[in-house]
Amino acid sequence: MVAKTLKTMGTRFKVQGTPWEPLFMPYHGDEVISIDCETTGLNPLQDDLLTLAAVKIRDGKIMTSEKLDIRLPASPKQAADSIRIHRIRKVDLEDGVGLDQALPRFLDFIGNRPLLGYYINFDVTLLNRYIQQAFGFELPNPTLELADIYASKERIDETADRRLETILNALGVPVMGRHTAIGDATMVAMAYVKLMRR
Repeated sequence: MVAKTLKTMGTRFKVQGTPWEPLFMPYHGDEVISIDCETTGLNPLQDDLLTLAAVKIRDGKIMTSEKLDIRLPASPKQAADSIRIHRIRKVDLEDGVGLDQALPRFLDFIGNRPLLGYYINFDVTLLNRYIQQAFGFELPNPTLELADIYASKERIDETADRRLETILNALGVPVMGRHTAIGDATMVAMAYVKLMRR
């Protein structure tokens, strides 16, 4: 924890005077950003980002008019196995924007707000790989793991089923757009809002 704090302080000094300086300021609001990535595989250190989505939650409400849904260009790493899961074909990414546009849009959208997700560490690890290469820093945002919040609120033990479908079903959240970045980010946001009201 101390090492991470020192690293964040060092990065904050490095980004002074840049558009990214506000990312490293403490956040005092009530907004949370639900994020999700669809990728070419399950290794965040090697696989490529295909789509990226973020949905804003403010005052316990999902701001459906304030969302981000980005498609990147097709990747040579796209294989049949991953296409079967997220159904993103190379032809679906023909209008994808480059990382030089996608990453600034994403950082501007999330600001310094906490990031929510299901297996959030996967998404953050993947994004940090790109952000570090492009800007020289990693995401400083606090993270919230939906599965952990669910386990805490519902008082379930570590061996209990924590699959996203199980959580959504238990909370009465409809499954829609599963394995699309915007669909998963929205469903996670809905589950989070329900849990926070309990």
